[in-house]
Amino acid sequence: MNNKAWVLVTGGAKRIGAFLNQEFAKSGKNIVLHYNQSETAALTLKVQLETFGIKVVLWQANLDDPATIEQRFTELLSEVSHIELLINNASVFEQASLLNSSLEQIQKNLNIHLTSPWLLIQALVKQNKPCQIINISDANLSHRYTSKAAYFISKKAQETLTELAAIECAPNVRINAIAPGFVLEAMDTSNTETSSEESAEESIEIVTQLGAKLDSQLDKKDINILQRKVPLADLYSAIEFLSKNNSVTGQTLQIDGGSHLQCPPYMLKN
Repeated sequence: MNNKAWVLVTGGAKRIGAFLNQEFAKSGKNIVLHYNQSETAALTLKVQLETFGIKVVLWQANLDDPATIEQRFTELLSEVSHIELLINNASVFEQASLLNSSLEQIQKNLNIHLTSPWLLIQALVKQNKPCQIINISDANLSHRYTSKAAYFISKKAQETLTELAAIECAPNVRINAIAPGFVLEAMDTSNTETSSEESAEESIEIVTQLGAKLDSQLDKKDINILQRKVPLADLYSAIEFLSKNNSVTGQTLQIDGGSHLQCPPYMLKN
């Protein structure tokens, strides 16, 4: 990607999405700043990102309403001619076993983790220009989220989406995924991109503080076999690798300190 590239990170106004957008802005990429309800955080982050001398376009879209995605993306392309990188980052993460999951929970997880990313992949391919897509998976899908059934099932489906899309969208579009391990404390729906407003700076600071707090509270042996949490910077460096290596497609990089190899003890408590 060159310095004229446009990058779209879903759920990009807060937390990990905001961090990734900051890193992309520092590297000279123009940003499509996606948000749903977090308009205040998005506006604040937009001002911050523009200090790096790049362009920022705000894009409001509700990923829990897939029927609106095609129209919202068409409207976006009237402002941005070519999106070269899509990061499907938006997520929900809430407690509910398979037998206790409500229809609303099941549908929300499928909408945000599978259906809307699927539709966004279709939309990017229709640009008829080279582009890349990276899905944010979860290293702990190697094990079982028995108390987060809707999340687990929808994220497992996203893994298959990554592989099938890589086959069908080649050769002009490469599609990969990164699977983070322990980055910060799992957040329920009240703390996701669709939650109450907070500034971008506060949001990223919350991520940093949560990671530091939990790093100190947990025995390091509980985190993963490397006994350290995954720095946010490692997620970005993995995305950089996938963006620059033109021979990689259909792959999922485990950025997890080895937790996909052995279920970390902290997961058994969730």
